[in-house]
Amino acid sequence: MKTEIVWPWLLVLSFALAALLALVMMGILGALPAGIWQAWQPATCLGSGCFCEAIDLESPIRQSVNAWSSLAFVFSATWILLSLKFRAQDSRLPGLYMILIAAASLITGLGSAFYHASLTFTGQFFDILGMFLLAAFMLVYAWERLYRISKPASLTIYGLLNLGLTILQVAIPETRRYVFAIVLVLGLLFEYGYWFSRRPPMRLSWLNAGLGLFAAAYGLWILDNQRIVCLENSILQGHAAWHVLGAVAVVCLFYYYSSEALQPPGADPVPARS
Repeated sequence: MKTEIVWPWLLVLSFALAALLALVMMGILGALPAGIWQAWQPATCLGSGCFCEAIDLESPIRQSVNAWSSLAFVFSATWILLSLKFRAQDSRLPGLYMILIAAASLITGLGSAFYHASLTFTGQFFDILGMFLLAAFMLVYAWERLYRISKPASLTIYGLLNLGLTILQVAIPETRRYVFAIVLVLGLLFEYGYWFSRRPPMRLSWLNAGLGLFAAAYGLWILDNQRIVCLENSILQGHAAWHVLGAVAVVCLFYYYSSEALQPPGADPVPARS
């Protein structure tokens, strides 16, 4: 089936599935009593302000714009899962790894939506958990290809790394953003190291596009978090833009990984595509 025929149907199905999941989750959250989160351990951000959007204590969804926009990551997850059949055929990226990327995006979206709805420590945990899962995957997958680590060993390292990150997040939660940034930067450095040292047959432009989107999203995150640009009661929230751009960056990362061609044994290397 030609890509131009598959693409529009993939887009429609991805939006439909993501919208269904979003409506179900937000419907459940919206049906809860407004004061349900009072008994939960609060998120650590409540001491200094949880981003720009005003907190609505009269609603079970305390930050509605930030909560709804988080679900952009759910669309990224459904897009990747529905793309798996078409992208996995000739790609070096195993189908299991595609599912891991989609799962990380799904957990990020649902966790972030719950975080902004509840502003609880539990929500904060699941919000960053998905981000850790994705950053750790980037780092370990780069190691696997650079140092020719077996897939079982890679999965073991991936599991142990995430276990360590999870323990750190619970024990010292205020370090979560710094640790995420460190793992992400290391993942990018090793990935670019792999590309420039091996020149694999894959499209670097997808990685560059994802990195550019993430950089723009992070800039908006800073403006929002520091309240440099802040309209508390507006639907235009910098943190919401961070969610949407970050979700698109995940799709770009997936297309970058899946663009690496599967080489048959003994085949001549295929020139890298930038």
